[in-house]
Amino acid sequence: MRARLPSLASLRSFGYVAALLSASASANADEGRVVRGAQLHLSDVVSELPAEVPDFELGAAPPPGTSRTIAKSEIIDFASKSGISLKQLKLPLSVRVTSAAKRWSTEELTSAAAPSLTSALPSGVTIKRARATAKAVTSPSATITAVRVPKLPRREGEYLTTAMIELSNDGQIVARIPLQLSLDISSAAALPMITKGTRVQLMIESGPARITATAIALSDGELGETLQFRVASTQKILYGKVVEPTLARVVQ
Repeated sequence: MRARLPSLASLRSFGYVAALLSASASANADEGRVVRGAQLHLSDVVSELPAEVPDFELGAAPPPGTSRTIAKSEIIDFASKSGISLKQLKLPLSVRVTSAAKRWSTEELTSAAAPSLTSALPSGVTIKRARATAKAVTSPSATITAVRVPKLPRREGEYLTTAMIELSNDGQIVARIPLQLSLDISSAAALPMITKGTRVQLMIESGPARITATAIALSDGELGETLQFRVASTQKILYGKVVEPTLARVVQ
């Protein structure tokens, strides 16, 4: 018995149903968004955000170069916790959020860190060599905000050490990269901040009152160290914490 072929009408009907299913699948598919910040906001997942709806946070963005899907229910939960109504918004069933990425080579990091490194070094200390030891992947909006240099010895000549490059985005540190350094410490930079016999202003604070007196350092010292000082007018010996090259604050 010969099998019956489907009629033209049934084929058309099937095609119509298939088109509807395809349209439905398309409507349910993830919408895509690319973000640059460290935090996700409602405006990152909604095409048009009315001015009266607060642009609240939806948590941390995925790491640069990666993505994650945010469901409609997740957006509504964040809004509810913030006491915000989203009834006037047409929310997608889900949104796939991808964080844009910038890939830093070691050469780029070394070059970009140079201004911050120079400003972080004490007077009389110069850079002979510098090299970042690792690459980094960050948001394109991330910048180098600081180079942390460890305390340097008061010793003239070449000194090898490792500083730390800090990259930040949206006010948050997103990466720390080691920076190998060869520094030249001059004879002037090798001198302590305060040398024995230096005259400084010794400050005594009591509530809003502040009194200063000339005092003589009884030993060498650095910023933040507590030294003994002899008050010039009374010869009394007091302990003071060095806050500037010519100023120390009395400590009890």
